[in-house]
Amino acid sequence: MNSQYFPRTAVVLFALLAFIFFIFSPAQAFAQGAGVGIVPAVIDPAKQFEPGDVAQFSIRVTNLTDGDMTYYLYKRDIVGVRDQGIPIFADSSSGTTGYELSDWITLPSDSIFIEAGKEIEVPFTMTVPQDVSPGAHFGSIAVTAEPPKLRESGAGIGYEVANIITIRIAGDAVDQARIRQFSTSKYIYGSTNVEFSARIENEGNTLISPTGPLEVINMFGERVAILTFNESKAGIFPKTSRSDGLRDFKVTWADESPGFGRYEAILSAVYGPEGKMNTISSTVTFWILPMNIITPALIVLGVLFLVIYVSVKMYVRRSMAVATSGVTRRLVRSRRQNEFPTLLVLISMLALGALFFIILLLIFA
Repeated sequence: MNSQYFPRTAVVLFALLAFIFFIFSPAQAFAQGAGVGIVPAVIDPAKQFEPGDVAQFSIRVTNLTDGDMTYYLYKRDIVGVRDQGIPIFADSSSGTTGYELSDWITLPSDSIFIEAGKEIEVPFTMTVPQDVSPGAHFGSIAVTAEPPKLRESGAGIGYEVANIITIRIAGDAVDQARIRQFSTSKYIYGSTNVEFSARIENEGNTLISPTGPLEVINMFGERVAILTFNESKAGIFPKTSRSDGLRDFKVTWADESPGFGRYEAILSAVYGPEGKMNTISSTVTFWILPMNIITPALIVLGVLFLVIYVSVKMYVRRSMAVATSGVTRRLVRSRRQNEFPTLLVLISMLALGALFFIILLLIFA
């Protein structure tokens, strides 16, 4: 037997066994199969509640794994919102914001058992306290596969999904917002592919979802596009110790037709409860100068100016030559009088042609 054959075979077998162990290890299989869904993702009733009201809601929890699972339910408060509308959940170090509601929620059980691929409905009760402050209050029901002991010790797998619950309390609720910034990514574009950015500040004590039209108007006052601002109706959390009450939005205008000249964009967004809608608006201007139009125009103008320059220069040289040739002053004056109107007509025609060409570009571009 070859002395080198056995070591090579051993290495290959060891690598194969390691690969099989990695693929079929319990941790790796669990990570691939872990999953849970919760519906609805947002509970935001239009009704305004009074202190002492009791309401019934429910969520549907789905086991997305290929095995039977026990899930655990937790009530959580929301203390702010990150970029892209991702909520910030309260933890042990979070201070109170005055917008909490997790203590209002009563769950039927702290855990639920769901068979593989199945879905169950979980009802819960919302009891509004008597001393609640007016405005919007925010909380959540989280679903996780972590048992309570592992969650408290920090040794869990860290898998969790949660919804967002918003309850409005009647009273002196303040729905107020303003557009801090409305702009385009550039001032001059080469085509009709424009990105708008808006930063809106929530100055009230309720969750707002501003939405509305974004109109684009060309230099002739014609409306060339109507876009929908905040089509997903993403919300802006009020100001708290963990939230600055600001949110950035982006809208893109993409059109296949060519554009040219100065444009104005008008943003008009509405927010607030039904019957008490408020409006905020802002405008921004920008230019579209496509090079496939600008470049030929500049070339034509350059040629026209070059022709004018050469013509004037030739006229001056000819006049100087006539003046110094010893011909009589009367003859020189006569030639100048005959040549000057012709040159003036030529220059005027070239200038008018250039102006006409520019007007055509502006109208038909």
